Amino acid sequence: MPPSIHPVDLINALRSKHLTPAIVFLTSRRACDDAMQAFERSQVAIPPARQDAIAAVLTELVAQYPSIAEHPLQSVVQRVGVAAHHAGHLPSWKIAIEELMRQGCLDAVFATTTLAAGVDFPARTVVITQSSVRKSRDFTDLAISEVQQLAGRAGRRGKDLVGFAVLTPSPYIDLSVITKGLTGQPEAIDSQFVISYPMILNLLKAHPLDQIQAILAKSFAQFQLNSRAEILENKLDTLHVQMEPYGPRVCTDWIAQWQVFDHARKQKAHRIQVKRHESPELTARLQFLTPGRVVGVPKARGIVLRQYRSKGQKQPMVTLLRPGGAVTECPAGTVTQVFDKTFEVTEAPVYPWCTPGCLDELTHQANDLPVRMPALPILVQEEPEESQIVQTLNDEFPCPTCPSRPACQKDHAGALKLRQEVHRNQKMIQALHTGLWHRFQSRTEILQQLGYLTPTCQLTEIGEWARLIRIDHSLLITELIRAEAFSGIEPQVLAGIMSSIAHDDDRPGAFPRISPGLASLLGQVRHLAESLEPHEDPPLLRADIAAVSERWIGDPNLTWIGLCRLTTMAEGDIYRLLARTLEFLSQIHTLRGTHPGLADCASRAIKALRRGVLEELP
Repeated sequence: MPPSIHPVDLINALRSKHLTPAIVFLTSRRACDDAMQAFERSQVAIPPARQDAIAAVLTELVAQYPSIAEHPLQSVVQRVGVAAHHAGHLPSWKIAIEELMRQGCLDAVFATTTLAAGVDFPARTVVITQSSVRKSRDFTDLAISEVQQLAGRAGRRGKDLVGFAVLTPSPYIDLSVITKGLTGQPEAIDSQFVISYPMILNLLKAHPLDQIQAILAKSFAQFQLNSRAEILENKLDTLHVQMEPYGPRVCTDWIAQWQVFDHARKQKAHRIQVKRHESPELTARLQFLTPGRVVGVPKARGIVLRQYRSKGQKQPMVTLLRPGGAVTECPAGTVTQVFDKTFEVTEAPVYPWCTPGCLDELTHQANDLPVRMPALPILVQEEPEESQIVQTLNDEFPCPTCPSRPACQKDHAGALKLRQEVHRNQKMIQALHTGLWHRFQSRTEILQQLGYLTPTCQLTEIGEWARLIRIDHSLLITELIRAEAFSGIEPQVLAGIMSSIAHDDDRPGAFPRISPGLASLLGQVRHLAESLEPHEDPPLLRADIAAVSERWIGDPNLTWIGLCRLTTMAEGDIYRLLARTLEFLSQIHTLRGTHPGLADCASRAIKALRRGVLEELP
């Protein structure tokens, strides 16, 4: 693969072929910044008349967004007619670039793929230099919808008769991925509907409990669950047809009768049986841990290659294929989630339990698993009492003298496998139809245990004000308020705590030091978050991130440029952190009626936060 085309040469070639304005999609923010540095070092310049037009647009925008006047890239953009646009820039600067592009002042914009789905300013040409995108610190192939989003930016309505999508040679491009993206059908849309604690409180505030299930049934999430159930129902019909040859015999339920008889016969032959004491949760999950199933284990995910129980082992085991190609063994009890996603597996009797070609394909699929996948709702049913099983085994069987015995013995293995598949599909169908409602019920029970709801699902006094906190990690925040953790708190400390709760990026970097008071309170927050972990995923609670907001509020004389120099975070990331902190503080400010002191502290923190760059946008 030849090296990437130099940015200056690329734009010159596009200009010579009248393919500007163009959007050049690069692999990362750094690649966009490096491209701008290449233009800064070059002697390229656009005609003075165009430079004056760019300067005029920027001058108009400076009146509304003063931070644009101090942006270090302003002079370069004005001289070369090319700009960069990515999440590391301030919103005001990105607005300026978008306006310059709309008015036809720029020849090209270097951008990351997030631009394709986030902003509406098409160009005559889009240049695709990559076939993968960075997600969670790793690169994955672009999805079909992402490729089509990139190519869809080509062509300006009312200005271009045709748009151009150009692929450039690059070490980061796989033409098969791009071809599939341009010719394939977009991926299906998956509902991201989450039953949150504030949603439950507000639903029960507006509607009686007996109406909630009908409301949930009208959601897009339940529609998708019903669609998946319909596929399984068709499969169930096929299984019923396959079961017809194993129809009624002498016994009403000859499959179960033979299974019990065979088990009793083996016991009488003194065959050693391994005692199994799985929990109902594990027992319910085992039947779904079939080859090809995507599951979650602590801090990882994988694809099941087999489920087994070796001689002498007291617990069922699974063989997992993890991202990266590692094949590992682990107890089935360590599986934390079972996802509604399966792959075809060509099984083999020896390690790695599937054919080499299948293993390669599964490894590729394991590396490309989406960040979010729908979990399979599994209904837990209590197992029958051991005494009942023992009593059943002590019964007398007609099997030794039954005329159907040879046929039962011959057909039992196949019939039992089909029966188990029928039961598995029936349980999955039931779980899909009722899973959303069960999730609502389970979270409602938690709110009742914590005192937000009465046993009759009426909002308590606590629930009345807790429903106003409609943000991520709402349960942690309301429990902190109930524990009076914020009593007598200073605005900068409150803002620091809200920043640490709001921030969800674990990228390392350099940050200012945290004050002892904030560090002590953050320790209490961590302790409470750990106690709530069974009910709500805890936030990262990074102390270094909390220090950024604390410093910005605690030092009124600190300038935006000064704050940016205290950390290695990009200024766009700092802006989003503080804007998210403002959102969390504004939620606390709504508690004026029940917690006036805390609401006043939040109000002072909001006022101190909204200065400089943060005043430019609503």
